[in-house]
Formats: sequence, C-alpha cells, structure tokens
Amino acid sequence: MLRRRALAPLLALALLGSLAACSSSDSDGTPTTTAAKGDGTTTTKPADVGTDAAYEGDGPHQVGTTSFALADGRRVVAWYPAADAAEDQPKETFDIASLLSPALQAKIPADKRPIYEIDAHPGADQATDGPFPVVLFSHGYAGFPEQSADLVTHLASWGFVVVAPDHVERSLSGLLGVAAKGVPKQTDPKVLSLALDAAIGDAKREQSPLHDLLDVDRVAVVGHSAGAGAAYAEATAEPRVKAFISYSVGFQGEGDEAPPATPKVPGMVMAGTDDGIIPFAESEKVYAAMAAPKYFVKIDGAGHLVFSDLCLIGRDLGGLAGLIKEVGLDLPAQFSRLASDGCEQGDLDPVKAFPAIDHLSVAFLRSTFGIDEAPVGLEPGVTKAFTEAKVTLTADPG
Repeated sequence: MLRRRALAPLLALALLGSLAACSSSDSDGTPTTTAAKGDGTTTTKPADVGTDAAYEGDGPHQVGTTSFALADGRRVVAWYPAADAAEDQPKETFDIASLLSPALQAKIPADKRPIYEIDAHPGADQATDGPFPVVLFSHGYAGFPEQSADLVTHLASWGFVVVAPDHVERSLSGLLGVAAKGVPKQTDPKVLSLALDAAIGDAKREQSPLHDLLDVDRVAVVGHSAGAGAAYAEATAEPRVKAFISYSVGFQGEGDEAPPATPKVPGMVMAGTDDGIIPFAESEKVYAAMAAPKYFVKIDGAGHLVFSDLCLIGRDLGGLAGLIKEVGLDLPAQFSRLASDGCEQGDLDPVKAFPAIDHLSVAFLRSTFGIDEAPVGLEPGVTKAFTEAKVTLTADPG
C-alpha cells in the first residue's frame, strides 16, 4: 500500500450545486506562456521549465493525529508534525462504517467492514521545530474529516497542522449516522472558525499533542467539493485566514443564490477536466473572478473524487458503488454516481494525480506564508515532473 493512501467512506450522497496570463503546452509538450498585451493581442514565448517538484514526496516530519470536540459536540480531527520516534508507534486506524447509524451498521457483514490505516500516529510526540502554520480542511458532501487522508497527512509531514471539523449538516455521520442529533445547525464558515478557536484552545493544554504548536498568524483553509466552496467563503469571512485552496469548486446555487464575495487573499483552484459533479468550466469561472496572486491547476482526465481517497476503497469489489451493492444498501442511482465519479474505467487513476496535488498544495502554502525565500515549484514548467498525469499550472502571481 502506498504511504497515506487510505480512507474513504462506505457510501456517499450527491452534491449538485478573462485571465491575464495562462499556460499551456505546444504539440511537442514544451510548456508555453500566453500573455495579454495592451492592444488586445497576445504573445507566446517558452515558459521557464522549473522541474523542482520538491514537495512531491513525504516531508521531513512523521505525522501525529489527535481529536477533540467543539462545544456543541461535533468531532474535530487534527494531524500535525510529529517527532521521528513516532515512526515506531502504531498507526491511526479508522472504521468508516462506524459513521453510520446502528441500523445501517447492522446490515453490513463483518467481513465487509474493513479497518483502514492512515499513515499517522495517534497522540505521537510533536516535532520540536514548531510552531507551524495551521490549515483548516473542509470535507465534501457526505464526506468526513478523514476523507482526504493522503492530502492532510502530506501537509502535516511538510510542517502544517491540519484541523478538520465534521460538518454534521452535510457529513456522512450527520446524514446517515447520529452525529447531527442535538447539534445546532451552523454555516460552513462558522464551523471552520469554531474549529480554529477550539484548536487554539486545545493547544493551551500542556497535555495536548498540539500544545504551543500552532502559528496562529499563518492560517489557511482548504476544501474539496462542498468543502471547496466552504474554503472560498471562509477565506472571505475569516480575517485570520491568509490563503485558500479550493479543490473542485463551483457555485451553481438555485434561483438567485449568489456565490460568496471574492476573497482578497492569495488562492489556488484545482479541477479535473472530467468532473461529472462540478463541471470543470465552473472551477475556471471561479478562478477567473479571483484576484492575484492566484493559481489554477488543471488535471486532464480526472473526475470529482481525485482530490480525495474515496476511489481507493473496495477496488476489489468494484469501488464504492460495487461495495454499496455488495452490502445490500439500496441507494438511488445518483448517489452511486457521486460515489464513483473519477473512479471508473477511463478516468485518471487518482493515485497518479496525488503527487501533483500534494506538491502544488505544499508549494503554494509555503510560498504564501514566506517559508521559502522565493517560490519553489510554482512555475508552469514544474508539471513536466509529473509523468503519470497531464497537469497544467496557470500562474498569476500578481
């Protein structure tokens, strides 16, 4: 099993909701940059081919994990840079079926209820070179905090504390479990801000693995799908947030519903061209409306779930859709569609895209927070390093 390639929900529900410069590739694969001129014409020149994908692999830290609760009882999970000794400790395990109601769990045979391993170590001693920037993570519709285990643990290995609340208003445990029972409804940005407050509070406890580990002057927010919209909105509403990344984002509200105000902080949008849930063009629109500095990552052939670990579960049973059928859960066809978008034959294998997603996420955050004296791996040519997926990076650093 690949490092940190773990976790996905047993089932999922449906979510239906001009550039100054852009990069592309010539027919021979040479990256080019097209820039707008004042007279309305464009010029094309070879782009700098920076192939330093420095953050593609694991970072220098082991990863620890801990959890705590908000005042209303909803669960928050955190992953953080841990000491080297954590490598010898047990790894985090997660029973995805435990998110379901007792009645639904009773329908799942024991041999169809696997326990999944995440490459993080519960309660491990923290790394000693902190404090570290904080990254809030917002999961997708019918998702959960651990849904993008590869991404959150990768960020932690590179020196970020990731804080992920359970949006019980739309999470798997809230929709098909009991996590929402007795919990007042909150907006996504409110939940994310409360999670940040709770993490700061937990870090004041001497016995907490997060004790004095958070750099609260450097906070970012990231999210996938419904969580991508939440990250965008939080970047506008929360003054402590200094950057955001939205993975598969679009605002297709019904009626006169308007998208959130445009964030004034640096942002990155990533999207798969074959996304059947949030069309690629919607993510392009979001990026076009953003202010610089901004970055857009296009992943050819990738579906909606490429930014999560959801396609990796039950592959021997035909993926999530096959697993749903195997355990006898009778769900509408559109639910299975969300559970399989990006996981089917012909879609880009998400594992092939993970290196680009991981590297570009880390590179953007490190550059934005000034961790790197100069940007590393954010030139359009860096995508030449990712040979198993066709990735295009559009950069408008302002």
